[in-house]
Amino acid sequence: MLRAGPPDATVLPDGVRTGVIGRNILTCTAASGGIGLSLTAALLARTLTGRDLTCTLVDADLTGGGLDILLGIEKNPGIRFDTLDAPLGQVDGDALNRGLPVWDDVRVLSHNPWNGPTPPWWGIQAAVRALSETNGIVIVDAGRGTGLADIPELEAAPRLLAAELSVLGLARAKPQLQRIRERHPESDVILVGIEPRGVGRQASGPVGVDEAEDYIGQPFDACMHADPKLCSDILSGLGAQHVARRNRLAIDTLGDRVTAMLERG
Repeated sequence: MLRAGPPDATVLPDGVRTGVIGRNILTCTAASGGIGLSLTAALLARTLTGRDLTCTLVDADLTGGGLDILLGIEKNPGIRFDTLDAPLGQVDGDALNRGLPVWDDVRVLSHNPWNGPTPPWWGIQAAVRALSETNGIVIVDAGRGTGLADIPELEAAPRLLAAELSVLGLARAKPQLQRIRERHPESDVILVGIEPRGVGRQASGPVGVDEAEDYIGQPFDACMHADPKLCSDILSGLGAQHVARRNRLAIDTLGDRVTAMLERG
């Protein structure tokens, strides 16, 4: 179990709970924007759901959002963060589960910042905690991690860190990985390499995996390769319909890693 508290308990509304959360929350962040973190998190959630593990995907990318649009379910009715009611920081997990839109059997709590104000940190925390109590795992897409310092429980949760396999991407990822290790030395960190878009099929990326691992100081658990067809589907608003075999294998590997993490408790 992990323990963390709010930045300033004196500003909490009455009734807001802080403290202990379970290890069935995985916070996903990327050192660079637009590299495919949201899609990776979604595919991981779908894979875990296919293993008979109840899983909810939460969009906590506070400066981006739009996960429902990425997945092609923006017209599906259901609760988003801008319509979520969390009086006194309390949320009924079962009711929230039932009210969420569904993508390929994965429940999705999306954030659409253009429809309303950013939810308070304790509202996000309350939703994630409630979902963690009623699901086998909650996958949280936190984008570049903006605002995580204000949600200590998500920051302290086991982490998936995505790093673009480019010189700039690795330069950004290395200090972020170091900060995670320094702040939470006992937390699991799953490291994913993501090949930049536009790389040819025969290329291993502007920076090879071995070289990237030497630089960043940790082996990658899996690497996602550039997939022009999938990228085209996403840009066209069709969602993640067709995933290349080598990327399916990479997601399966991540699923194994997360399953092992859950079994350790």
